[in-house]
Amino acid sequence: MGRQIDLLLPGLHWDTALKQLNDQDYQPKNLERVLSKAKLVAVPGVDLTTTLFSLFGVAVVADRDLPSGAVTAFTPDRRTGGDCWALATPVHLLADRDRLILIRLAPQSIESDYAQRLIRRFNSHFESDGLSLVEVAQGQWCMKLSALPEMTTSDIESVAGRHIENFMPAGPDGAYWRGLLNEIQMLFYQEEMSQQRMSQGDACVNGLWLSGFGVCPEIINRYSALFGSHPLLSGLARLSNLPVSDLPDEFAEATAEDGNIAILFTDLYEAELNADTGDWARALSETEQKLCGLLEIVDLEKDQLSIYTCKGTRFEVRNRNSILDLFKGKKSLFQILGPIGLV
Repeated sequence: MGRQIDLLLPGLHWDTALKQLNDQDYQPKNLERVLSKAKLVAVPGVDLTTTLFSLFGVAVVADRDLPSGAVTAFTPDRRTGGDCWALATPVHLLADRDRLILIRLAPQSIESDYAQRLIRRFNSHFESDGLSLVEVAQGQWCMKLSALPEMTTSDIESVAGRHIENFMPAGPDGAYWRGLLNEIQMLFYQEEMSQQRMSQGDACVNGLWLSGFGVCPEIINRYSALFGSHPLLSGLARLSNLPVSDLPDEFAEATAEDGNIAILFTDLYEAELNADTGDWARALSETEQKLCGLLEIVDLEKDQLSIYTCKGTRFEVRNRNSILDLFKGKKSLFQILGPIGLV
């Protein structure tokens, strides 16, 4: 019995960038051939969050968030246990006539001093409400609260670059939290460093995007090691007592680990969130090169390689007569993935 190698490529199925590929000199022929010869399987998970949770045995529950906040906040020193947490992502809300556009800030643009000032201001203001913020990674905060609200929220990947109106908290407790988001916006606007940034023409943190409310779930772990840099992946690793390593220069280097492994490559995903088709094309070329290197190492006679689009499908790369046979195919990446998904 061989091992399972799961390669997660969120952002691969970005329609806008896929449509532009036909007009570019670069064509991902090797990637197209691999995917066109692979077995296509429908799986749970329509985005990165739901895909990661599904791989650890946590299913979507109607009218409830997946508990991204509690998992991301979990550390051996800060065991979230039965406490309720939410993701509290610092954002810039841009007024555009009668719309409010959510701008996702690069984590490295939120310096530690600025972050701590905003967190202290929040914690002081909302202490009587039983709310508190902690910084779990640069640009990623989590909020602890006293009780789980009856509502659902939208992940930031669904909202980035869009008018927030249709993505606000919904459900019996939604109105309270919509009001709280407005209160946070006014609170952060008053911060001196925010005023300085605005006067210099820099984007400031003038709001939080709250999502992923819940408590830590029971998870099922089938991996020996994880590779990638993402707060939720790191939280799942800590919850599973698993090692998580930064992505190696080549995917193939991860196969030195024994047992089942998962590799998360987020460059395509980051490019999609930033609406940067140029970065996406460069990340696609890098993905293709790394995948070719991985295929040279993996023994497909006994090991199973699955490529997850994080859009409800995975491609099971099966052994053919030879590796060369894998690189035969005529479908374009746009045709393989489809204009509106294969879910």
